[in-house]
Amino acid sequence: MGVIRGKLPVRFPSSPMQTPDVSFLSRTWQIGPHRAKFEPPALLVIDVSGPVSKTDAAAIKDLLHQVGDQIGSPYDLLAEVSRMGSFDPHARAVFRQVEREYPLRRVAIAGPSFTTRALLEMVERAGRALFSHYFTYTVGFFANEKEARRWLAEPPPRA
Repeated sequence: MGVIRGKLPVRFPSSPMQTPDVSFLSRTWQIGPHRAKFEPPALLVIDVSGPVSKTDAAAIKDLLHQVGDQIGSPYDLLAEVSRMGSFDPHARAVFRQVEREYPLRRVAIAGPSFTTRALLEMVERAGRALFSHYFTYTVGFFANEKEARRWLAEPPPRA
């Protein structure tokens, strides 16, 4: 059993082929000032609002893996970051240092400022340099959520 934000117990499936837990996937998660919601069939939307702490980063990373475990296959991620605040250096390290492959197919980053984009690209490059076999997804940066969703609506690249 895992915990998000110290209060929400979450059961991990015994195998990736398990039937998805509809109640798990139909909820909205509040992680610090950030919110996340799963949109069937395979999209997790995270609204990053305010600063990203190490605790927030660990909970978001845990959620990414939980969703992957629930649906049993790679999915798309849309991160709306136009209201993102500071990005703690320890939080960046949480995302870079991975123990298993991120269960993502494509990551669309919507609304980044110049600084936010630079930080996210730096984290991405460092993670890929250290653990390339865990960072197998495609990343795109977009001016807004509408453009990001348009890209995600296109068929994903073949592996």
